[in-house]
Amino acid sequence: MSLIFQMIYKTRLSLTFIIIILNLNANIAQESIIHINKNIKIISILNWLVTNPMPSQYYPTDTNHDKLQDGFMEDFLTSIGGEKSPKIIPEKFFKTPNGKTNVFVNHAWKTDYIDLTELFGNPSDVFTYLYTEFESEEEQDVYLHIGTNDGGKVWVNGEIVIEYLDGRSAEPSQNIARINLKKGRNTILLKINQLGGGWGAYVQIYSLEEQRLFDSKKERLISNSSKVAKIIGTKVICKQKDRYIGWPSITKTSTGELLVVFSGNRDGHVCPFGITQMIRSKDNGKTWSEPETINNTPLDDRDAGILETRKGTLLVNWFTSIAFDTDRYYAQHPYWKRHREKISKETINKWLGNWTRRSIDMGKTWEKPVKQLVSAPHGPIELKNGRLLYVGTANINGQKKIAVEVSSDDGKNWKLFSTINIPKNESIAPYSEPHVVELPNGKLLAMFRYNPDDRTNSYLRQSESYDGGKTWTETHKTNIWGYPPHLLLLKNGWLLVSYGVRKIPYSERACISKDGGKTWDVGNEIVLSMSNSGDLGYPASIQLDDGTILTVYYQIDKEGEKTSLMQTHWKLNIN
Repeated sequence: MSLIFQMIYKTRLSLTFIIIILNLNANIAQESIIHINKNIKIISILNWLVTNPMPSQYYPTDTNHDKLQDGFMEDFLTSIGGEKSPKIIPEKFFKTPNGKTNVFVNHAWKTDYIDLTELFGNPSDVFTYLYTEFESEEEQDVYLHIGTNDGGKVWVNGEIVIEYLDGRSAEPSQNIARINLKKGRNTILLKINQLGGGWGAYVQIYSLEEQRLFDSKKERLISNSSKVAKIIGTKVICKQKDRYIGWPSITKTSTGELLVVFSGNRDGHVCPFGITQMIRSKDNGKTWSEPETINNTPLDDRDAGILETRKGTLLVNWFTSIAFDTDRYYAQHPYWKRHREKISKETINKWLGNWTRRSIDMGKTWEKPVKQLVSAPHGPIELKNGRLLYVGTANINGQKKIAVEVSSDDGKNWKLFSTINIPKNESIAPYSEPHVVELPNGKLLAMFRYNPDDRTNSYLRQSESYDGGKTWTETHKTNIWGYPPHLLLLKNGWLLVSYGVRKIPYSERACISKDGGKTWDVGNEIVLSMSNSGDLGYPASIQLDDGTILTVYYQIDKEGEKTSLMQTHWKLNIN
């Protein structure tokens, strides 16, 4: 069936030939229709009627290309009754608002993941519909679990029950809705957006009892965490009204002041307007200052990190982006396009890239930015020998690499020092956002975010160096699921890694190693904060003088708001 779709989608065969091929495929067979009774546990829905991809952005045929339409937000089923009540006839063509025709064709997947790349490859800026019917032996309430890559909308019996509009990687149970099934035939219509890369969904139905067991996993996780660590308090430390802020890093200065840098003043996760900002606390996080701006380049300033060197220099790192420069975003935010038109090619060539910036007066003034080869959200570290070492991802001769830069003059100048190899059976593409720590014996340990298309395999990767960063072991898989890592050497010699978990239950977590990173105690994973949204993460930690730990991160504070910066103050239960 996948070959048929690819033939239709890629070669646009004649209508007569398409009909001949499609008629080889039957409607949803009666024996494949799911029957749901009161004794169900968990059902994965794998048999669907699927359309060919349709454009997320297109120009109406009656315009002069001056009004770009957002296809994902538009009802493309109006000619057959609309998304709320479509009259779907398998293998029968219907008209779409962009002046084309499309068709629903049956396809069944063999795993829990509905992999649309299996049918269509990896297009971008498109969407598709999936439709299925199933029988319920009685009226009953169940829970619908979905996970989509990228955005998704779900209608059950004509009522929209789930809507997620942003980009993401699919994980099971990213969105959950309690739904009422009527006795007899029920329908699900699923609309999935594709921004690029992987494309697909998980769709499962849970009984009330299975949902109770699902929810109890969160309770058990929190209960187990409480045996390892005590949460002293959690609170918002920075919120900007109607603005999105995120990706914080923290440092504790030689005077005891806490500094947190982040990307603020944003429209959303991707936008043109991000700036590097910093807040301060002189009382161990009890109160925080208003934000002060460090960088406001013509591009989007993202993912800041901060370090105080032994000389008292503050070093801030960040990178700039033009990821907002797509027709898809301009269809949703027309004023972004007007903003982009004001940015010249020369300006982009000047500012696009990875940067560090120094201050020798505790942030009162900042020196000119220094262009970096590598990038990582939590930035460089200072080694015991005074050298600054920065592990990050880089583009070297047109190829993505994990690279190491060093500076011997307090961050004024940098040079490429080494690269880190990955296993031959792995792709470099899923690697990003590393952090590194130096152990008392001089060993360096680096950890890496790893996000393959199969997000169930998003376990942190790790590498070690025993010669100051000149050479590194090949990266290897840890038993920690989450990203990205932030590493901290605790006063007792233990290692702490903190990370976000963007799957149910969404949370900020931490894990301890008592043997220098040889093993990680995932069985006693620490839950720092729970969230109802997967838009979270980038926790970074420091240890206060009294031995307690302060971890900062970003997530949504209250439903309906954009993201805020938050902190959790906690301590380990050490016997």
